[in-house]
Amino acid sequence: MVNELHRPDRADAEGHPTWLLALLGVAAAVAFVAHDRLLSFEQFYGLFGNGIDAVVYRYGGHTVLESEPLYTFMLEDALPFTYPPFAALIFAPLAYLSVAGAQTLVAVLNIGLLYMAVHLSWRQLGYENTTRLRLLSMFLAVVFTWLEPVRMTIWLGQINLLLLVLVLWDLGRPAGSRLRGVGVGIAAGLKLTPALFIVLLAVVRDTRAFICASVTFVTTIIVGFVVIPGDSWTYWTGTIVRSDRIGLISSPANQSIRGILARMLHTENPPTVLWIACAGVVAVGGLWAAHIAHSRGEHLLALTICGLTAPMISPFSWGHHWVWTVPLIILTLHYAARIRTWRSAVLPVVLVLPLLAWYKIYPDGTVAIGIFMTPGIAVVRVAAQTAYPIVYLLMLTIAVVSLARRPVRSPI
Repeated sequence: MVNELHRPDRADAEGHPTWLLALLGVAAAVAFVAHDRLLSFEQFYGLFGNGIDAVVYRYGGHTVLESEPLYTFMLEDALPFTYPPFAALIFAPLAYLSVAGAQTLVAVLNIGLLYMAVHLSWRQLGYENTTRLRLLSMFLAVVFTWLEPVRMTIWLGQINLLLLVLVLWDLGRPAGSRLRGVGVGIAAGLKLTPALFIVLLAVVRDTRAFICASVTFVTTIIVGFVVIPGDSWTYWTGTIVRSDRIGLISSPANQSIRGILARMLHTENPPTVLWIACAGVVAVGGLWAAHIAHSRGEHLLALTICGLTAPMISPFSWGHHWVWTVPLIILTLHYAARIRTWRSAVLPVVLVLPLLAWYKIYPDGTVAIGIFMTPGIAVVRVAAQTAYPIVYLLMLTIAVVSLARRPVRSPI
């Protein structure tokens, strides 16, 4: 679909014309009004109406400060703490805030992090840091709040955008930058899925960043054992593999290979060997594609492929784990502007549609958000429940086919 992928060494931010900025400004205004009119800000299902995961983080930090068992406590909604011990230490300051204060702080941080993710993505593509680019990033950030992964991250008070920004900032720096890899190591210490980027660094032979990321990650584990040894032992010797603590494996919200297998086989425990085999194939394929992208100078694409491979192979991946779709969409917009064919113009639309925060309001007032949560005839329902993996495979196929025509570039 895309016949040439282009990464300029230095792109011109003035390439975003005034009419485009005006159009995005209108789109941002429409997105903001739509939030209030469709699912009002004042409602529980409004953009900032929940924040339950911020509450979990707060109580995780509180549990550490009170020297209580971290992995046995549950909130009233039966929500346990599922993150590595290091994360609980980082969340500890939230315990000094009220519940509402913690929720508000996390919400504000997520909005700022969303803007940073958009801006960093454009910067990695070579665009200069001009006022136009900052306005473009701000408008797009507002529009992107209607992407299900982004909306649910903000609504729940999740840390997915923090992990995204840590990796984008860290690996977006030139090779050889001081302590390049430390952001990846910290991200992996907060949540295990970013550890796949450590593997990517090994695959692309970025030895210095690989060592830094690995040492940082191991350090987060050591810090956990030093400060909360009992909880660390509990996590690393058992809790780490308890994906049932996160949710039902067969839930449509589980947009991972294991979730697909569970729904196909009508079981909560798909054969481990089958899952590992499928996940292994996807992991190798994803890392291979990321390596190809990196070798052709497409560094943001390489990171994006890796970032989207992680939720594919994870035991359980909520829709909001897929925030690497943000740089993915920016990449497609960039290519559409550079290549200017009808196929490259259609691609962003094709990828965005299944990622939108589609929702259904049930008679009891419950709101289901995400295309994978929408009911329908069997064939449509199965496709919808596999929406994000389909987007991933489409991205991977287009990227590999397009990059195969490109000569290998020397690493930057």
